[in-house]
Amino acid sequence: MNDTLILSDKSQKNTIKNEVWIRISAFLSLKTPNTQKTYIGIIKEWTDFLGGEIGTEKGATLILSATDLHAISYKHFLEKKRGQAPRVKTSKEIKDISTRVYVNQKSFGTSYNLTTSTIAKKFTALRRLYRMFISSNLCNLNPFDIDKVPINTKKSGQKRPTEMIDFDLVRKIINTPNEKTMQGLRDKLILSLLFAGGLRRSEVANLIMDDVRASEGGTFYLKLRATKSGKDFEQALPLWCSSILIKYLEFRKSEGALSGDKLFMGFAGKNQIKSDNKPLTPSGIYRLFKIYCEKAGAGSFVSPHSARATAITKLLSDGISHREVQEFSRHSSIQMVETYDKRLFGVDRNPGKNLKY
Repeated sequence: MNDTLILSDKSQKNTIKNEVWIRISAFLSLKTPNTQKTYIGIIKEWTDFLGGEIGTEKGATLILSATDLHAISYKHFLEKKRGQAPRVKTSKEIKDISTRVYVNQKSFGTSYNLTTSTIAKKFTALRRLYRMFISSNLCNLNPFDIDKVPINTKKSGQKRPTEMIDFDLVRKIINTPNEKTMQGLRDKLILSLLFAGGLRRSEVANLIMDDVRASEGGTFYLKLRATKSGKDFEQALPLWCSSILIKYLEFRKSEGALSGDKLFMGFAGKNQIKSDNKPLTPSGIYRLFKIYCEKAGAGSFVSPHSARATAITKLLSDGISHREVQEFSRHSSIQMVETYDKRLFGVDRNPGKNLKY
C-alpha cells in the first residue's frame, strides 16, 4: 500500500498525528486492492464529515477525538443520503428537489436512501479501524462500539437482494453473444466463466493468460490469485466451458498475448476484431452481463453475482453436499454457502402455504 494515498505533507509536522496515517496505511496494506479502495472511500467520508481532510494533522486530530455522539450523527447523515434506486416504484416519491436528499429515512427497501447493508458496511469498517487505533494506544474509545451505536442488520430492508436466474435461461444467456466475432467469443467466455465457475467479476477481470491451466487428467482449471479472502484457489471448469476457453485462447495467442498478459481485453476499431491495450474492468463486465441478460429475457435487476448464486444453487439442487459446494464457491464456511442457496428463500417451500385450522 502506498503511504501517499493517505499521508500528505501537512501531517509530517506532528509525530503523533503522523502515526495515525502511517497506521492506517499499514492496516490497509494487509487488505486486498478492492478492499483498500473501499476503506479509503469510507475513511475519507468520515474525515470530511468530522470537518477535516484525509492525510492532514487536523483530520487525524478529529478522528482520534471522535465520540459515539459523532458516530450517531454520522449515522443520521448516511440515512439521509441518496442511494440505489429500489426495484419498486411509488406514485408519491417525497423528496427535496433542491438538495436531492430524500426525506424518508426508514430503510424498508422502498426508498431512495442508502441501504442498511451499505451503512452497516461503513460502520463495520470504521469499528475495525478504531480497534486498531486502540490496540496501537492512539486512543481508548471506539465511537462505533455496537453497544453504543446499534445499527440494523445487513439483510434488513434490502432493495435489491441477489436474484437467482432461472436454470432454463442460463444457456440462452450464454449463447446470446455472436461467437463468430472475436468480441462475441470473448463475451460468451466471460458469461460462461461466471456461470460455470461461480466467479466474481473482479476475479474474471484479474485473470491473466497463465491462469488458464490443465491438469494431467485433462481438466481445465483457473488459478485464481488473491481472491476476496486473500487466498489463491484453483477452480475447475466443465467441458462445455473449456471448449469455449480453448477457442478464445487461440485467438489471444494469435494476437501475441504472453503468459503475463490479461486474459480479457477491450476491443478497438469499427468492426472490433482486434483487442486494444486496455484490460476489461469489473465495471465493464458488469455492464456486459446486464446487456446480455436483458436480451435473453432475464430482467434488468440481475447482476454478475446472480450467476454466482445460480451456480451454487444448481449444484445444491443436483445433490452436491454443502461441504463440496463450499470448495467450489471458496466460502469460508458452510453457513456462507447457505446464504447463496436460493432454494431456502422461496415461498413455494414455505410451510405457511399448507397451514390449516
